[in-house]
Amino acid sequence: MANIKKEIIRDEFFKIRMSKEEKDLFFNFAQEYGINPSRLARNILMLEAKSFINKYPMKTVVKAYKKYLELTDKEAFLKLQKN
Repeated sequence: MANIKKEIIRDEFFKIRMSKEEKDLFFNFAQEYGINPSRLARNILMLEAKSFINKYPMKTVVKAYKKYLELTDKEAFLKLQKN
């Protein structure tokens, strides 16, 4: 059976403030590893969210992140969280 991935439409924006030095460092890091800066930021944010979930499993933000995982069809991670 083929692994069918659910298409995720990413058309929402989230803006952060940083210094020029922080921005340069971040963009240089992304370029060095050949990854789009937006994707790098999203991956880092999602990793931090996962860490937060492990520390505070009953917080509202955790429930919201679990809903995100359901919407993006992340079944394996959701099974781990139920244990």
